[in-house]
Amino acid sequence: MGKILAAFAVILLGVYWLFASLNSIPQGIMSNFDLLFPLLSIVFAALLIVAPLFERKKPHWFWGGFFLIYGGLLYADQARMLIFHWNDFWKLWPYLIIYAGLIMLFGKKVTVSYSGKHKHKHENPHIEFVDDDNRHWHHRDRRTREAFVNESSYKQENWMAKPINERVRIGDYMFDFTKAFIPDETIPIRLSGWVGNIRITLPDDLAYRVHLHAKVGDVKIGGDKQSGLLRHVTYQTPSYDEATRRIDFYFDFQVIDLSIAQV
Repeated sequence: MGKILAAFAVILLGVYWLFASLNSIPQGIMSNFDLLFPLLSIVFAALLIVAPLFERKKPHWFWGGFFLIYGGLLYADQARMLIFHWNDFWKLWPYLIIYAGLIMLFGKKVTVSYSGKHKHKHENPHIEFVDDDNRHWHHRDRRTREAFVNESSYKQENWMAKPINERVRIGDYMFDFTKAFIPDETIPIRLSGWVGNIRITLPDDLAYRVHLHAKVGDVKIGGDKQSGLLRHVTYQTPSYDEATRRIDFYFDFQVIDLSIAQV
C-alpha cells in the first residue's frame, strides 16, 4: 500500500507538471488547482509517512519529506513570504544532501572493510562497503574510489593532473588546473554519484571535453548556462581534436551544480 501511494503521488505530480507546462489546463481550473495543490501535497506527505505505520512498515520518509517541504513552500509563496512556484521543484536538490546527512546520523551506518592479503605488489586490494541492510557495493580496482561523502580540492601549486575515477553519494570538488602540471596526454576525470557540487577553473589555452548525465541541477560551461531539468550535455573546445594536452570530463549525477570557467 505504501509503495502504491508513493507511486501515485509521484505520477499525479508529474501529470500536473506536464499539463501545466504545456498550458493545457483551463485558466479557471488552473487557478483553483493552484490554491489546492499545496494542501494536496501536504496530505500526500502525511499519508506517505503515516499510512505504512498501520501495516507495521517503515514510513516513506524521503518522499514524505519532499512533498511536505514542497507543499509548505507553495503555501509560503501564496502568503507572499517568499517566491516559490510549482515548477521550482528542482530547487529542492539540497534536500538530498540534508536527507543523506540525516541517514548518516540516525539511519544506515556505513563501514569500510579491507580483505585480502597483499603478498604481491601488483595485487589489487578489495574494498567492500557494507550498510546495515546487508547490501554490498564493492570495488576491486584501486584506480577507482568509492565513498559516501567526499570533499576534494585540487588547487595547490604544481599539483599533478592525472586520471580520476570516483563514485560518491555526495561529492564536493574544486579543480584549479591553472596551478596544475598537465602532461601532454588525454586525462580522463570521471565523477559520479547522487549529488555533485563541482567547480573547475582551466587555463584559456587548455582543450577539454565534457560529457554530462544528470536529472536536475545548474550547469554553467563558459558563457552557457542550463538550470532545472537536465538531459545529456556534451561540450568540447574548438581546439580539442588537434590538441595533444587535453582533459576529458565525465559526470553522472542525479543532481549536479557544475561550473567550468577558463581564465
